Amino acid sequence: MYLQAFFNADSVEVNNRGKSGASTRTFYETANLWPSVKQQMSAGDYLIIQFAHNDEKCKGEDVYVQNAKLRAEGKDTLTDMRGTEPNTTYKQYLRTFISEAREMGVTPILMSPICRAYFKEGVINSEGRHDLTQITNDKLPITNKNYVRCMREVAEEMNVPFLDMTARSQAQYETMGQEYCMEHYFNCGDKTHTGAEGGLNVAHMAYGLIRSTPELAALHPFMSLPPIETMSEYIARIERGETDLPVTKSYKMSVTKTIQKPQHRLNMEMLKDGIYIAKGGAWPAGEVDEVATRYLEYRFEGRPQQEVMVQDLELTVKAIGGEGMNMHINYGIGSSFKGVTTMYENTALPNNKEVHIRITQPFIIPAGETLYVRILPWYDSNGKPQTKKSLQLSEVKAKMNW
Repeated sequence: MYLQAFFNADSVEVNNRGKSGASTRTFYETANLWPSVKQQMSAGDYLIIQFAHNDEKCKGEDVYVQNAKLRAEGKDTLTDMRGTEPNTTYKQYLRTFISEAREMGVTPILMSPICRAYFKEGVINSEGRHDLTQITNDKLPITNKNYVRCMREVAEEMNVPFLDMTARSQAQYETMGQEYCMEHYFNCGDKTHTGAEGGLNVAHMAYGLIRSTPELAALHPFMSLPPIETMSEYIARIERGETDLPVTKSYKMSVTKTIQKPQHRLNMEMLKDGIYIAKGGAWPAGEVDEVATRYLEYRFEGRPQQEVMVQDLELTVKAIGGEGMNMHINYGIGSSFKGVTTMYENTALPNNKEVHIRITQPFIIPAGETLYVRILPWYDSNGKPQTKKSLQLSEVKAKMNW
């Protein structure tokens, strides 16, 4: 999120298409993720590819291989389909991203993941470094399950720049110490997700790695280390949702448009006015993230010959029947839903309690285009389809300026 602060914005635009919860497999196979990225790339661009956290969901095994073993043993299969095996499927998806980017004239870059804050006696342990290799009693590895090593091997095989963010973040975290890291960097309640200071620290590490990589020399003239005051202001703007706000531009007209009901829904059915459930009357088992082909959609038309800035969106939602309801709100421009972005996420909505949502991140509708807003709910089913669980939506209001 903070990498743009280290580039001259007049020369380089950093387009952050990272998706929380995605593995190489789900990012490639989900309709609105990799295809959307490809729509936004053109010859001469650079693509930074950084995966591993969610590829590890099966402890270094591929979920399809794991499920075949479980079925052979007569056991229940896994429903989280994100897991890849580092030496096989993980490498295959990395190669595919690289090949398809190159076909478009785009320069791919492999960046290994940051460490998790898994400290042991002041040192990040192997799991924190994304090495899930199992050791036998005689200290021999059963199978190498090191995602970083495998990414480096793909980089060497395909002659791609490799930025070792794992080693860089390990050195940084161990220098600062566990207590400091947990207080300043990983202040989101866990040892994986960073807060604002941690995110800026990661962006600064990425800046250093790019600047020190000869193969990326073409980017170096557009990079700088801004003063801390500038970076602090940049963080504040992001946290206020103002990073896309055209601060030098004023708008003469402002209206609030209200849409009472979704104009379109896909694989959702309405139980009664304003209350919805997945098609078929049950939320499928095993869903751990949004389903791109199930949503409620609202459409806001722009103006024929001038751009429109949407200043904020407002709506109220209520989960009915349980506390396992999750939802994303995504937006995209045009009927092809290009530039899809998740602008709101809420997991485990409270049961039968209204949640008012106001999204204050400004964004632009180009002249003649339409803004599409999609509500994508799913339910934490604990392995079983869930009935009698529904989502209630109110009208959606958009404040629009031009």
